[in-house]
Amino acid sequence: MMDALPYNSAERIDGVNGLANALGAIATLLVMCDARDLGTSMGENAELEVSEEPDPETTLPGKRTVVRKIFEPNIYLYDSYPGGVGLSEPLFRLSESLLEKTHKLISECPCPTGCPSCVGPAGEIGEKGKEVALELLRRMVATT
Repeated sequence: MMDALPYNSAERIDGVNGLANALGAIATLLVMCDARDLGTSMGENAELEVSEEPDPETTLPGKRTVVRKIFEPNIYLYDSYPGGVGLSEPLFRLSESLLEKTHKLISECPCPTGCPSCVGPAGEIGEKGKEVALELLRRMVATT
């Protein structure tokens, strides 16, 4: 999904970070907890794509092995207390609602590029962070 987005890698990361901010805000409301009770984090799958391609530097028949790292980010919403206090399970059950309400939050916010009320300030999530976050949500909801 990430490779199909028409954005550069920095814009994609900004969008994922903005989406994590918005998901955290909505998750806090859904489970009725303090914002400090839930944490958000972004990680990445360390996945490599290996393929064989013709070698453009030679006219000899043969192929070269091409290894490309695939950017597959993960957004984690987690219980901030050591050992947890039980916030993760209700969030998992509410995942569809979480995505829908997060989409509504971001899409209905009148700011053009991001603000603390939706994905975070544009200075922190980039000029296209809000746009990328919305596109990610659109694609995620379409696949569920």
